[in-house]
Amino acid sequence: MKISNIFALLIVSVGLMSFCPGNNMKYPVPPKTKKLLFYIQRNHNKNTIVYDANFDKFGNINPDDPIHVYWIRYEEQGQTMELRKIEKIFAYGIKYTKIKDKKGEYKVDLVATNKKDFLLKQEAPFKAAIYTKINGKLAKLEHLYIFADNSGFWPKVIYIELFGKDITTGKSVYEKMLTDQ
Repeated sequence: MKISNIFALLIVSVGLMSFCPGNNMKYPVPPKTKKLLFYIQRNHNKNTIVYDANFDKFGNINPDDPIHVYWIRYEEQGQTMELRKIEKIFAYGIKYTKIKDKKGEYKVDLVATNKKDFLLKQEAPFKAAIYTKINGKLAKLEHLYIFADNSGFWPKVIYIELFGKDITTGKSVYEKMLTDQ
């Protein structure tokens, strides 16, 4: 069974919860940089997948490679590591499409879920963000948390949590997407 099929999700929207696995479980948070778009943490370990904007020397998003995805291996020595090919294809990779007539805007598809639309948007030189709807609100995505059962050959995702900021109010927004097991 393809992992992308495992990631078929039934969306369940819930209000902002006080339990945040990344904070309560003491997951390390990647440093905030000008390039950081969002990151993914998982219940498997504290290693984190980071999604950074790629800018040219003038601060514009690189149209040939707009997002750099890599690991921060916190469980080792905190070093960065490129994703393996299989991870790009089945778990954490991205696909992107330039939005016609919109400078610095890209439709982004995450391999991890096909149930959400994501937009990469240039906001200023050397500044970009990922936008999506979280619990019905248009938001800047901050991070995802994936909870999976790792006991089988392929991990079986139980749920994905999305965390972001409402673009209208600036308040934190949260949504939990359950798999249809």
